[in-house]
Amino acid sequence: MPFSRIASLIVALALLAAACGNDTATEPAATPDVTTPSSEAPSSDNVFGIAYETFDGEPARLDDHLGTPLVINFFAQWCVNCVQEMPDFQEVSKEFAGEVDFVGLSIDKGAAEALELIDATGVTYPTGWDPTEEIYAHFRGLSMPTTVFVDADGQIQRVWSGALDADALRDKISEEIL
Repeated sequence: MPFSRIASLIVALALLAAACGNDTATEPAATPDVTTPSSEAPSSDNVFGIAYETFDGEPARLDDHLGTPLVINFFAQWCVNCVQEMPDFQEVSKEFAGEVDFVGLSIDKGAAEALELIDATGVTYPTGWDPTEEIYAHFRGLSMPTTVFVDADGQIQRVWSGALDADALRDKISEEIL
């Protein structure tokens, strides 16, 4: 294989790894906290007025969850770390049922890809679609996956970019929104 093709392959793999967030060889719980500084904070510090579409084509709003702490997880089928963490999010969502709400938002360009991933990972909490990435941009996610922790008053407490395993997710929920 010519050197230029090898160099191109290396660059492509590096870009793909960067797009998915952390290197899968690292422990998810060791992911650095990349809460955005105040100068780069989400365009508002709450979830009021943010709407999305469910995969059934129904409109939904993040502020429908007011009164209950909320975990919003952005995912995509092409993101290896997203696929790995989604079963943990499902597990923790069941543990905190009635105490913390969960919403998953796909940034996949096609609904079919997102629905395949939801089915494959066993996710049963509410999910929706953000194919234009407007909501993801609102929260200023830095890499995939990105998870947003919102208190019961609808105030954003933390934006975490990077994978979370079940233990790290439980810790973040306890530290940030309970």
